[in-house]
Amino acid sequence: MIVFSGTDDRLIPVGVITQAAAALGYEVNIFITGWALMKVLRKPTQPTWPKEFEQMVPALQQGMARIKAPSWVEMVKQGKQLGSVKVYACSMMAEAMGLKKEDFDPSIVDDVVGVTTFLETAKGGQILFI
Repeated sequence: MIVFSGTDDRLIPVGVITQAAAALGYEVNIFITGWALMKVLRKPTQPTWPKEFEQMVPALQQGMARIKAPSWVEMVKQGKQLGSVKVYACSMMAEAMGLKKEDFDPSIVDDVVGVTTFLETAKGGQILFI
């Protein structure tokens, strides 16, 4: 999975897909780049939503709380606990944003790598771009 967007409407599916795929025994490799890098820092940015969804956010948050759905980050962490999920931060975007490996949450990000390393890791697999 290549994750570029830093908005929570796109990050929630990252968590859901990761957790489900890991539960089914699939190997999951996630390459975090672009604005999504800001969501896997030791101190991540606050949730953000596209303007067109802002009015629906309170109802979604209440519904997620009602069904006791974990956050997208917790879903990724649960997938990692199954041992088949690896998360990589994009080295080029990290450098452009002035971020170093120690800036990323080590419970989420396994390593900082370039896109060629990620593509070699993902070779032969299905790639989703979110």
